Amino acid sequence: MIPPSSQPDPSPTRRHFLQLAGASSAALLARGTALAATLPLRTSGLEHIGMTVPDPEASAKFYGRIFDPQLFQERDPPPRFYVRTGISYIAFGGGAATNMPPHIDHFCALVEDYQPQEMRKALDEAGIPVTGRGALGMAADPDAIRLQLLGVPGGLARTIIPSSRISQDDPAVQAIGFDHIMLAVSDLEKSAAYYRKFFGMEVLKTRKPQRVWFAAAQTRLGLETVAPGKMPGVHHVCFRVSGFDRRAATEKLKKLGAEPAPSSDENLLRFADPNGLLMEFTAPRTNA
Repeated sequence: MIPPSSQPDPSPTRRHFLQLAGASSAALLARGTALAATLPLRTSGLEHIGMTVPDPEASAKFYGRIFDPQLFQERDPPPRFYVRTGISYIAFGGGAATNMPPHIDHFCALVEDYQPQEMRKALDEAGIPVTGRGALGMAADPDAIRLQLLGVPGGLARTIIPSSRISQDDPAVQAIGFDHIMLAVSDLEKSAAYYRKFFGMEVLKTRKPQRVWFAAAQTRLGLETVAPGKMPGVHHVCFRVSGFDRRAATEKLKKLGAEPAPSSDENLLRFADPNGLLMEFTAPRTNA
């Protein structure tokens, strides 16, 4: 007689099921751990924006006189130009053939220890739509506003080369980098729930105007409800400016063809560029 302890398992199917269940649980735990390690982001901040405009070179020259007269461009076609704005920058693409109204087509956050494949898996697990393929894919929010993720330290890519220096004059302002990027969204709570996946819980809510704010290192991302009759998108971008003088900056911008725009905050200077895109200047924050 075979001792009970050494008798064959009468339920091999059940044993196999338990083994599979254990393996599946381990795999799910591993995926969950990877997701938790990737999202919310460990970000060093918002770093650049991309513009789609009818004449990328003309737009780059306009912003070059404001921020940095040394322009940059892609080494290979299609033509795409870049202007540094302190530690951030603006990319200009599009052209007349795009038949699209001028707009900011994406913004970018830098990520510590960025692993594109792991990030793509985390976005898929979180149910976040991605446009494009591979490492160049961008996350798309409920209004199709695109967020690009790149690794620290960021900066201009290796495919970008100096283009031309458009002036020997000093730039109109000395930019430090982004202060904040404001998105105009169709559903404030829905978009807030989406961006919590990237930046964690919001750090501030305001009522007048109604806005939700997220922290991204020394920069911020803001959400507000899109105005009636307007399309969702990037509403404006605000830059921190060293030695900010609102009156002096206003006069310089007028000479460059910028149009001052109304703002409820006296500590800010808001203006529209020749394509009607809104920008702001502000002094560095004391807690920055």
